[in-house]
Amino acid sequence: MTRKAQLILSFLMVFSLIAINASAIDWKIYASYHNHTKAVKTDSRIFVLANGALFSYDTEDETVESYDKSGGLSDFGIKDIAYSSASKTLVAVYENNNIDLLTMDGGRWNMPELKNKALSDKTLNELNVVGKEALISLNSGLAIVDISKGNFSNFYDFGSKVTNATIANGKIYVKTTDGVYEGNRTKNLQDKGNWIKTETPSVTFAQTEAEKKTAAELLDKVKNVTINSPLRNLSYKLNLLGNRLLVAGGNFYDPSADAIGTAMCYENDKWSAFEEDAAKKAVGDILYMNVTDVLQDPNDASHHWLGTKRSGIYEFKDFKFVKNYTHNNSALSSILPKNANANRYVWVTGLAYDPNGNIWMFNNECDTIIKVLKKDGKWASLYYKDLSTCTSFNNTIFDSRGWMWTNATRWSSFGGKPGVIVINTNGTLEKTSDDQYRHFYSFKNQDGTSYEPQKWNCAVEDLNGAMWIGTSEGIFVAYNPELVFNSDYYLSQVKVPRNDGTNLADYLLNQVHVRCIAIDGGNRKWVGTAGNGVYLISADGLETIEHFTANNSPLISDEINDIAINGETGEVFIATVKGLCSYQGDATDPAKSMNSSSLKVWPNPVHPDYQGKIHVSGLMFNSDVKVVSASGKVVAQGKSVGGEFSWDGHYSSGGKVASGIYYFFCTDEEGNKGACGKVLIIK
Repeated sequence: MTRKAQLILSFLMVFSLIAINASAIDWKIYASYHNHTKAVKTDSRIFVLANGALFSYDTEDETVESYDKSGGLSDFGIKDIAYSSASKTLVAVYENNNIDLLTMDGGRWNMPELKNKALSDKTLNELNVVGKEALISLNSGLAIVDISKGNFSNFYDFGSKVTNATIANGKIYVKTTDGVYEGNRTKNLQDKGNWIKTETPSVTFAQTEAEKKTAAELLDKVKNVTINSPLRNLSYKLNLLGNRLLVAGGNFYDPSADAIGTAMCYENDKWSAFEEDAAKKAVGDILYMNVTDVLQDPNDASHHWLGTKRSGIYEFKDFKFVKNYTHNNSALSSILPKNANANRYVWVTGLAYDPNGNIWMFNNECDTIIKVLKKDGKWASLYYKDLSTCTSFNNTIFDSRGWMWTNATRWSSFGGKPGVIVINTNGTLEKTSDDQYRHFYSFKNQDGTSYEPQKWNCAVEDLNGAMWIGTSEGIFVAYNPELVFNSDYYLSQVKVPRNDGTNLADYLLNQVHVRCIAIDGGNRKWVGTAGNGVYLISADGLETIEHFTANNSPLISDEINDIAINGETGEVFIATVKGLCSYQGDATDPAKSMNSSSLKVWPNPVHPDYQGKIHVSGLMFNSDVKVVSASGKVVAQGKSVGGEFSWDGHYSSGGKVASGIYYFFCTDEEGNKGACGKVLIIK
């Protein structure tokens, strides 16, 4: 490789890193850095693979640096790493066969060709670096990367699984399930006839004892190096209370999945986990699985309840295990009460506190599904015939009227229908005869179009009191939900005008599988999908403001489980099937009143290398904001989204403003109350 070519490649790598950082500035990846599985030595650094995440430890200054999709990497979930000392480059191969090259001078280079290549089975068996080449052994063949040039040089298909490969003496040696092949590189090895099958290869594929010792010593050097992070990359259900984020790591969308019992807490930039050992000791490893809910007592922040799709519910105090409630010590029932393993089938999900401090839960696939643990510690069982065959209850909320909304996610094996269920107990918890009840599963919208979605995933109340419902057919809205029990009540769909002169409109996210919806301080809807990433929709649903996918943003997966929004900071937490990430949204909960001392402006000062927006929070809903220079010139203006205003540091007419102090003059919607903040911009 010529010096000119090396300079060009180095420039491209650095340029790629700059571009990635610019687009990722508002994102955070909350990857787990526990469970170290591989370490490789580069310069003074040891790069460590832990739970599919990458970090480095500098043996000289003992600094630790993490790497993720928000700061230079192109993907999430690394399967293997290897180092080329000849090219001074680390090779990282992801689970989806995407490849990143990381040079020791800070360059980054992404190679998505293998990920995008149509192959029958791309399961990675081994990554081996020899000189300036990386050999990638797959079930469907052998791929070779020229690390110094940043491209694929060859791919060889042997018709059988490739388990190992190496290069020596001008030959490529490939171990397959059909035997070992060697190929002389002076010949055309795309011609299968030039590969020779050998019973006595002149190379050893397995690691030598010295290599094994070195690998073990490297892992031993970093075993005590820790990064504050989630215990595991499992995030299914999110529960946000103030600045405390509770994460349940189970799985209920896949009936066959069994996730290890995981419940975690993120608060004040610190991660902790609910104690597991005592719970496992009490019920056994095989039962403490699939935590699908983490519920906090509204009157006691140290008191929590965990729901599981396996073994009932668990009580915790100060994050320590207290008790397991199951079929033999509570009102809960087993799906298979006569089975020898009845304790494995106490599926309890959809936990929620009602306004009176009682815990509602759904005892799936049992005759009396709704169970309530009352504030006094006693149990109540609520029977509704229509629910007796339903299953997979997921998200439960109590709306501003005190009515319960939940969803049966899917069809049950007993013929139970999926749908959204609304119950008004009329203040008499155990007297169901006076309850108002509605189960939507098959209906017509406002235009008479018939629907019977196969999956019903969520219902959430917006700031105007409307209920937004996510299904496999898209989003439906219950406007004026106080009328929901009327026999002629229907669910509506938002109709988005095409604006093409035809006067036609399309239903909002029609046929998009919506799994979760969260409402931000500006009454906008954050919509998580089962394969299309995340949408940010305007308050009325008529405008798609953002559409984040794994391809156009640092979002780590397009398959979303849940979304929760911190109303104080605007941070949008996104639970995906690969783990947790977040986006710094531009809407916070509006203040009821405002004054200059309550405004928060950040970052402040704004340094020359900062690429993001400048935020002002602590505003009232829909406040008017003017940005004024020290000379009194209005350089930009707009309205707050919820309680927050964001400014890109540009004049309204375009172009960045000069260095100096800029003032934010803010008034409420009626112009009666005002506040002022300021920011220093340094260019």
